[in-house]
Amino acid sequence: MDMEKSPTFQELLKLLNENGRADQAQNLSLLAWYLNGMENQLDSVLRELRNVKAELAQVTEQRAPDKPILTKMVESLEEKVGQARERLAAFQNKIMECTKNAIDRFKDAGVSALDNAVAAMGVKKGLEHLETGLKNSLISLENTIGKAEEMGTQLRRGFRNIANAGRIAVNKELDFDPKIEEGRFQSAVLAPMRAIQIVMSDMRNSTLAAIGGLENLEMSAEAAREAQAERAAQRPGKRLEKKPSIRQALQKNQAEIAAKSAPAPDQEKKQEAAL
Repeated sequence: MDMEKSPTFQELLKLLNENGRADQAQNLSLLAWYLNGMENQLDSVLRELRNVKAELAQVTEQRAPDKPILTKMVESLEEKVGQARERLAAFQNKIMECTKNAIDRFKDAGVSALDNAVAAMGVKKGLEHLETGLKNSLISLENTIGKAEEMGTQLRRGFRNIANAGRIAVNKELDFDPKIEEGRFQSAVLAPMRAIQIVMSDMRNSTLAAIGGLENLEMSAEAAREAQAERAAQRPGKRLEKKPSIRQALQKNQAEIAAKSAPAPDQEKKQEAAL
């Protein structure tokens, strides 16, 4: 889903720019660009994993006894990457839903509808959810690469044994050098998985950077909401009272608790008389 190309998303950016929220519009545009890039990268990773499974299918278990284990590990990795892709799609859908709600309510609620929509997107939480999925995929990928390297060693030993059998046949000296090229297995299986590891590590680092860079998006939306509520509360004839801030609510709650715990005046007099 390329959100930047969506007319609805572009309409939200336009409204934000026209109503003194250019910073929010810029951050949302950056977020859409980042998520679109992640989507393309995850799709590319899934294609590469399907190619790796196809190459593994051509390796016989006689040559590589660990093939079933490695195949299951690749399938498990594919599942985790698929889950990360689903998390991304769900996050994109949530953003687009909030975008549509903002546009629908803008005529009646004004700029408060824009601020409410941006705050409701949950950008930081959504990015943290994506980062968790990438982290889990990387852990699985690291284990899979380790098993693939072990399997590559088995294949190289097998090739060396075959080569030495031929040397014996022609009375040549045996080759005990362990440095043998990984060959086709290296290019078809290990190399793609190592490339995937680099891509996904970069994706995770970019997500961590995005979490920090876009954290002020929700904060600015919340600040704009409070400022709008402050102005609305000061206008004469306002039917609705300003919603108290979280800090005010906590202070009020603490005052009520203190009042309930203090003894009543009559009770204090009785206590003094008893003394």
